[in-house]
Amino acid sequence: MFIPATLRKTMIRSLYIHIPFCNNICWYCDFTRRLYDERVADEYLDHLKKELETIGQSSFETAYIGGGTPSALSETQLERLLQMVNMFEIKGEFTMEVNPDSLNEEKALIMKKYGINRVSMGIQSFNERILKEIGRKHDRKDIDNCFRYLLSAGIDNISADLMYGYHGQTVEALLSDLEEVVKLPVKHVSIYDLEVHDDTVLGHRKYQKPDDETEFNMYKLIISFLQEHGFSQYEISNFAKEGCQSDHNKTYWHYEDYYGAGAGASGKVDHIRYDNTPSIVTYNSDSYRQDVTQLSEEDEMFEAVMMGLRLLEGIDTERFNVKYHTDLLGKYDSAVSKHVERGNLEVSDRYLRVTEKGLFVLNDILVDFMESL
Repeated sequence: MFIPATLRKTMIRSLYIHIPFCNNICWYCDFTRRLYDERVADEYLDHLKKELETIGQSSFETAYIGGGTPSALSETQLERLLQMVNMFEIKGEFTMEVNPDSLNEEKALIMKKYGINRVSMGIQSFNERILKEIGRKHDRKDIDNCFRYLLSAGIDNISADLMYGYHGQTVEALLSDLEEVVKLPVKHVSIYDLEVHDDTVLGHRKYQKPDDETEFNMYKLIISFLQEHGFSQYEISNFAKEGCQSDHNKTYWHYEDYYGAGAGASGKVDHIRYDNTPSIVTYNSDSYRQDVTQLSEEDEMFEAVMMGLRLLEGIDTERFNVKYHTDLLGKYDSAVSKHVERGNLEVSDRYLRVTEKGLFVLNDILVDFMESL
């Protein structure tokens, strides 16, 4: 299916591994996930190892273990997982997601032992009413303990995941969450607008979010508050202290190839995008792939624009033009001209980027790029 790694001119830079087990299913989540079961998780790790062994590449610049909840694995299973990932040399950033209610001191030490050097912690909110409303089980004590375990183990590159746009949430309530997160020893904050998907508990309950004007004001507050507290925005939903941007996630935003392993994972290799089956039963029969799509050059150009405009640095037009043998600004002239005129886009120092105003209407910008194909 792919060019063997031994025949590649360049190696794939990044590896993503999906662990679909959770101690509790959050009511907004539509990722591939299921309640933790020790036997099923053991079997899953057997088959994950088989898939990883098919990659045929010995090292990666970055790796990311997500979920689901990787920290829901038992200590023995977590060590087994990290031992198998260590079949590869991870040269740089090695991230694992954790939830505050499923990490303990022993797991943190295991993570450190096998090279985890960055953690993404799912906090979502500090408001107990909101946490109960979205099906989260942790509390503030769990959060504080989680930081204590990680810092004691020597893992201090910690990112906090937050969300906003909850039912009844006010700008003032969001401000309270922001004030709490900057008190923590975090170097990175990811904050997302809550999405209500149909096939989730919130979707079935017709969960109502705040109106558009309130969410607009919330997003403005997020940008200004975090920047005032030393977190520079570098992507639509991501803010970092100096030198602490997510190197792994930049692989996606720069539209580079990456391997994805595990149930529900996706990857992009050799102009092919693949999606693994979300069924753990199917995955555990060694039937990994559900969909394989050959990407046309038009597909890749648009997706590169879609991902690149999420970054505040924007798209390097010269690099784009060389890679795709085209003229980015000419190809998308109508969309570029329209949004430059409206103040949503700018072109400077060979980069095409969204302006601060354009951050709030990126979806509208991308629709115009799609229609100009």
